[in-house]
Amino acid sequence: MKHKAVGAACLGATVITLGGFLWAYFALRNTGGGSLVLHFNDMNGVTEIGNLWGIISMGILGIAIMVVNFFIAIELEERDHFLGKIVAVASFFFAVLLFIAFAAILSMN
Repeated sequence: MKHKAVGAACLGATVITLGGFLWAYFALRNTGGGSLVLHFNDMNGVTEIGNLWGIISMGILGIAIMVVNFFIAIELEERDHFLGKIVAVASFFFAVLLFIAFAAILSMN
């Protein structure tokens, strides 16, 4: 593979996203179909309640975005090395944020 740095960053982003999703799914799958707290803040308290399908859809969307970003980063790497690496690093950063969101959902439930 020609673009090792971009590939490694995008692979890491996908692994982090998939890991957070699987961790949240397997920890919350036995909730009995009850309501889950999906968003909470200090000012307003609980602002969004959902079910396990909200977690599943967030995980699927996150993985799909990481795959699309991989192809965008590879194409940009072919044209300009700097832009390809920027997209790969941004994908990794957002994957970490998504992992933190899964961890926060787990801590609230």
